[in-house]
Amino acid sequence: MTPPPRFPQPVPFDAKSAPESARQHASMARIPGGTYTIGSPAQHPLANRAAMPEHRVAIKPFRIDRTEVTNAQFAEFLNALPAKPVGAALGGRTRPENFAPQDRRFFLEFSSRPSPYTIIDTDDEDARIGVRGGRFVPNSGHDNHPVTEVTWAGALAYCGWRGARLPTEVEWEAAARGMQGRPFPWGDAMPTAGLAVIGLPSGTTLPAGSRPRGATPEGLLDMAGSLLEWTSTFDRPYPYRADDGREDLAAPGERIVRGGNYIFDDTPDKLVSWNRTVAFRNPATGHRQIGFRCAADG
Repeated sequence: MTPPPRFPQPVPFDAKSAPESARQHASMARIPGGTYTIGSPAQHPLANRAAMPEHRVAIKPFRIDRTEVTNAQFAEFLNALPAKPVGAALGGRTRPENFAPQDRRFFLEFSSRPSPYTIIDTDDEDARIGVRGGRFVPNSGHDNHPVTEVTWAGALAYCGWRGARLPTEVEWEAAARGMQGRPFPWGDAMPTAGLAVIGLPSGTTLPAGSRPRGATPEGLLDMAGSLLEWTSTFDRPYPYRADDGREDLAAPGERIVRGGNYIFDDTPDKLVSWNRTVAFRNPATGHRQIGFRCAADG
């Protein structure tokens, strides 16, 4: 697998031209610095060998999005790029003729793959961002749904455009578990459809933040269920060490995704906050069950 590419440089982030992304950025939740319990306890009924050993990690204060990035927010980023689409097509039905030849590799997974990385696979049937009038537009009724089919590199580029970054996997876990080390974002109770977006057919995402009862004390929503979420971190065994190369953003390799998803992960062992998912995480392609949220220092 080749290293992540350099995408076209977007117009600088501006609140007037990207109001949805600006609101998301301004409302990020603050997670206090401290030493957090990370990983799976060996004797817990929901123990996960891939997340062992349980250990303590010192984490600096950071901020993180309260919800997953939405189609409307990601479309703002796409519209800041110099690549301009032509014609009209729904998300999931775009074709090569909707893009200039030099731009197709950024937006088409199945129709054109001279490069192993796209930004978003708009031609995948589960994509919900299409093109119309020279712009990228969410499919009707999906503006506030979490964006799918974004590659790891595309998520990294969006967060960077916003002046943010992807969370490390231990930041993600610290935000989900808190200082208390709770097993689920909301506490100890087992997951239900009232606490997490789970058990739905493929392609039927719900608006971001649809399960307020499943929020963390800091107000983070959909940290279990809805979509798995990209992190910045390479797939390497615990214990976590930030200085062992697993946070090298320029190197090739699979990245950790966290949080469970609405299609496949409806059991507690998949939704528990220490679970480290091992499938469907090729960073060079988008996925119907993977989204992301951004983080920032401080």
